[in-house]
Amino acid sequence: MATNFKHVVETAKKKSSTGFGSFKAELGDILTKDSILQLATFFGYPPAQIDLLQNEISRNHFMVRYMEERGQVTETDITTLLHALKVRNLHGIQKKVQTLFELHTGKRCTGDDQSLQEPEDLNFGKLDLGSKGSLTSDIKITSLRLTSLSSADQSNIILENGDSVPVLSTLEELQIETNKGKEFTQDQVVGLLSYAVQCQRLKKLSFIDCLLPLSLLVGSLSPLTKLRNIQVSWTPTEHGFHLDSSRGKWVSNSKEATTLESKDQSSLRRLCSSIVYLRETDSKQLQMSTILLLQIASTHNIPISHLYLEWSFRGFNGEDIRLESGLSLSSLSSVEKISINEGRLEQEFTEEGVIGLINYGIKSPIFKELWLDNCKLPSSINPDIIPKESRSRNIKVISSSEARLLHLSTGTWTKPDDIQTITVMCSDGLVIRRDTSESVQRSVIEFLVEASKHDIPIFEVYLNLSFSKIDEDGNIILSSGLSLPIITSIERMTIQTEKGREMNKHEVNGIFNYVQHSQRFKELQLTDCLLPSSILVGPSLSTLKSRGLDVFWTPDSDKDDEYYSLDLDSGRWEKVGSW
Repeated sequence: MATNFKHVVETAKKKSSTGFGSFKAELGDILTKDSILQLATFFGYPPAQIDLLQNEISRNHFMVRYMEERGQVTETDITTLLHALKVRNLHGIQKKVQTLFELHTGKRCTGDDQSLQEPEDLNFGKLDLGSKGSLTSDIKITSLRLTSLSSADQSNIILENGDSVPVLSTLEELQIETNKGKEFTQDQVVGLLSYAVQCQRLKKLSFIDCLLPLSLLVGSLSPLTKLRNIQVSWTPTEHGFHLDSSRGKWVSNSKEATTLESKDQSSLRRLCSSIVYLRETDSKQLQMSTILLLQIASTHNIPISHLYLEWSFRGFNGEDIRLESGLSLSSLSSVEKISINEGRLEQEFTEEGVIGLINYGIKSPIFKELWLDNCKLPSSINPDIIPKESRSRNIKVISSSEARLLHLSTGTWTKPDDIQTITVMCSDGLVIRRDTSESVQRSVIEFLVEASKHDIPIFEVYLNLSFSKIDEDGNIILSSGLSLPIITSIERMTIQTEKGREMNKHEVNGIFNYVQHSQRFKELQLTDCLLPSSILVGPSLSTLKSRGLDVFWTPDSDKDDEYYSLDLDSGRWEKVGSW
């Protein structure tokens, strides 16, 4: 073990004397477009050089070269760069740059003036321990960097190669740094925290470039009373966080001190695999938290399967999406689908507004769909301004209110004519509203009939104040007079009526008979209506029961504590609580 440790120390010493080149390489990797242009402005670079820094392919290489040519970074001094990052409030990048310089060159940045000092002579004092190497507890080390963690407990850290790091009594700072996207479990993080509190002098525990649970179980932290004396930080991107151990929450280091809220999703990957909402009803703190999580996911190339802006969209300024709360959402390089539920039909999207959202989406290489729901859209869009890339990638722009698709070559809204697109559009709910025109309602009905003809699963049909009656043939008649024929591939139906509208047993049984024609049907919801206290047990209920269907009733959608389920044996409504 001693021989192995000696090899690690000698390797680290050699790395420190020749590591300026590797520092520059990593420096180029972590500088963003925004930070590069801010630094170039701060340093007063001439316009010709700033133009070169606009080039996405070469900007990072040129920026590092310019700084080295001007002496803003040297093998022994990066104080000028650190000062510039501090002045421009790029604190997350400043910390990363400082850490990288220390690790690659063996120089240490300390004090308010960021002066550089040689590390202590304590068998290298600061040790970079990768996938190889072991330590003994008698080694005097004050700072340790690990890149190959496997597990940890209150006695040891186990590396990926099986070697261990015992509790070190002299350790003052422990840094865990991984390749972007490596994810640690609750057990691994809590194990590290248990190890940390056993190191008597430890003051700082840092996680860099890795993914951590979005919250930690308070019960697992409560025994670690000494944890409050240790600064636990996490820097997954240029945004930094610190751990509030009393709540198990990560809090941003920004002046807003945003707490990451995960809504019981402990893993960022799991959170992004389902719909991520930004709602108008969300508090500003919750919106800020969600935006931070989206930015972290994007930086680590975690696919964001579906971003849904529910009445929270205010506009697009050419670069960012603006929310009603005043917050902005910058481009996301890993988003797959964006839905915007405007909710204010009187606010019309312009051609430029739709094109701006398309351009926003295609900055993500995996972007596929833009859904515009409850949006008043232009009747057509000039095809000359539709991005060519959206055509080559066959991006789908869908008006779900009208069940129409934007034809990217002509700029017109058309009926989808291929099975794949119809299937995609049926994967979300389709709404027929009373306050939309007959032409829009007819468009949705024709789409549903086409999908049913091809036996494509229709996730849900939602009749919003548009139900009138069931006719003699079993079809639904809408308030507009149009007929919704029996749809045989529907999975769910919600019928919301005017508040207090009474439905008799004949109408209810007619609705039951309507939905039975779909072998895929799973759930019926009736909202805001008054129903009989019981339903006659007969063939319709027996059929619903044999197929395991659910029937729910909410007498008043404004009172979410009144929520009933139909007992298909007795025909009685049973209160099951709130949503």
